[in-house]
Amino acid sequence: MAAGLASAQRVCWHKLLTAAKAAGTFQSAWLATGTPTTGAASPAFTAGSGYTCSNSTTGALPYTNGSVQNYLAANDAFSSQLGTVIFADRLWSCSGMGFAASTYTVSTPGSLPARITDNGLGCELYVENFVAAGAASGTLTANYLDADNNAKTAVISAGNIISAPVAGEMQMVPLANNRGIKQLTSVVTSATWTSGTFGMTIVKRVAAVPIGIIGTGTIQDWSITALPMLPNDVCLMLFFLAQTTTAAQLIGAFEIIDK
Repeated sequence: MAAGLASAQRVCWHKLLTAAKAAGTFQSAWLATGTPTTGAASPAFTAGSGYTCSNSTTGALPYTNGSVQNYLAANDAFSSQLGTVIFADRLWSCSGMGFAASTYTVSTPGSLPARITDNGLGCELYVENFVAAGAASGTLTANYLDADNNAKTAVISAGNIISAPVAGEMQMVPLANNRGIKQLTSVVTSATWTSGTFGMTIVKRVAAVPIGIIGTGTIQDWSITALPMLPNDVCLMLFFLAQTTTAAQLIGAFEIIDK
């Protein structure tokens, strides 16, 4: 560990999030200003390609591939608001799904990036709002393949769908089992929403840092991070589980070792 940390990559980041809609909601930093720069727009669900992300995707935290194997060895995060900073590998994302009562079929959805070698075990699916949207009703159903290539459906019920989401808001889609997701095939909305569009994003969580006191932070060494492996080409992003509706300013750094 000492030798690894002596030559570790240090990746610094600083993001200014938009205000969360409510306490207990996720707020994405992908399109937030700061360092790294605002993330690249996701292609429309009808694009047929370009959905997967890598460390060369605009908006990914800067990252150099390991010559042996990279591990997250230390992590610190500071926030102006209460919440939890979550780090994830952004794997796949699309945009442009409207709020009409309709089925939105992803054109040539494709597989997850090659760095995912377990067919999507542990991967999570989120509704991601790249722009603010209007009032919502009805259910949202995601049709997908799990890690065992079984066709599954995941539903956000009418009572749990977030109405009038703000820009940057993310809502987790509760998957049907613990077998993750390897491919999103379509999304069905049962009722018309008033305005706006939304996207869908697949991530694999890497680490989480809780912020328990406003204006302070948390430092995690290798014994706390548990040394998660970071595959080559990982598209590191962060999002925030907000505990207030005030816009959060986040700052921190990674220490990444190659051993």
